[in-house]
Amino acid sequence: MYFFRFGRVRVFGAFALVLGLSSSACVERKPSASATQTAASPQADTYATPAPDSLRAFADQQKKFIGTALATWHFGKPNYKEISAAHFNSLTAENEMKWEAVEKQQGQFSFAPGDALVAFAEQHHMRVRGHTLVWHSQLAPWVKTLSGDKLRAAMLHHVKTTAEHWKGRIAQWDVVNEAIGDDGELRKDSPFTALGKEYIAEAFRTAHAADPAAQLFYNDYEAEGLGTPKSEGQYRLIQQLKQAGVPIHGVGFQMHVEPRKWPTPEEIRKNLERFVALGLTVELTELDVPVGEVPGTLAEKLEWQKKYTHDIAAACFTLPACTGITLWGVNDAVSWLSTPEWGKLRGNGPHLPLPFDADGKKKPMFDGIAAALQGK
Repeated sequence: MYFFRFGRVRVFGAFALVLGLSSSACVERKPSASATQTAASPQADTYATPAPDSLRAFADQQKKFIGTALATWHFGKPNYKEISAAHFNSLTAENEMKWEAVEKQQGQFSFAPGDALVAFAEQHHMRVRGHTLVWHSQLAPWVKTLSGDKLRAAMLHHVKTTAEHWKGRIAQWDVVNEAIGDDGELRKDSPFTALGKEYIAEAFRTAHAADPAAQLFYNDYEAEGLGTPKSEGQYRLIQQLKQAGVPIHGVGFQMHVEPRKWPTPEEIRKNLERFVALGLTVELTELDVPVGEVPGTLAEKLEWQKKYTHDIAAACFTLPACTGITLWGVNDAVSWLSTPEWGKLRGNGPHLPLPFDADGKKKPMFDGIAAALQGK
């Protein structure tokens, strides 16, 4: 995810590209001034059996998860909630559970927006992925004024309080997000790096004590393939955590695809397998597949997108320990790559990176995911 993200430069997202930017899907997408974020009031269970040709139905049949990242300020947009409930059995909070949203002032917690997402998920029988407890981006400004023991104490208090608030309602937490830089070492632009690698283990242990039933994940971008400094650095980190008995249960590979330089599906599968061999669950947590720089006509671009997405999804779903895939957004209109600010990280657009178009209509990419879920 980036704040600058990928923050994806969440940034949401995601990668620190050659530009020196973080490019994650976790891109911070602010609501309009008129948007409101209030906790959902109790509602009747509105779950309906999914249509047999929905992504959700195919995933349920295979006992897998197909998810999407949701933001409360999009709830009023046409088809947004309807598509989410009809096609996805897992929900990730796009921004509402990040530090700047939850604890804007030290010791003052605000959970209402996240509560609204959890309520929506529960009404529609969706799993919830909590995103994210410790991340260098989208931090409340006061956190960056701290150092040493004060920073460590603030981090652990934030983890404990946040995880306890949603105890029993969050299936998976991205406990630590994007801690590794492109060089395979702790990233130099994170205030938490000064605490040493032990901060990661401390965050996981604290989250586990706060909610023992939740699966705890390390989540990162551009570590999907084999042999890069970042991929190898991430593997070493996770291996060390496992050897030290840290309660880490899974690794999330964001999968913000960069068509101009991305590992093959076979390379991705082999990389997933080595993390599985450590006794971990793996998931693809922020998938989008932009086509702006893919050569050809629009029809050719979308056909390439369908095949590549299918092959990535199949690389996951053929592994029993790869339990789910989450798309970073519901449709092309709300993708972080739909904005000039973040879209330029993937070159010329339009990028059209998701299985539903701006009007909520299915694209060929939808069929690629559906086929992978059915083992085709």
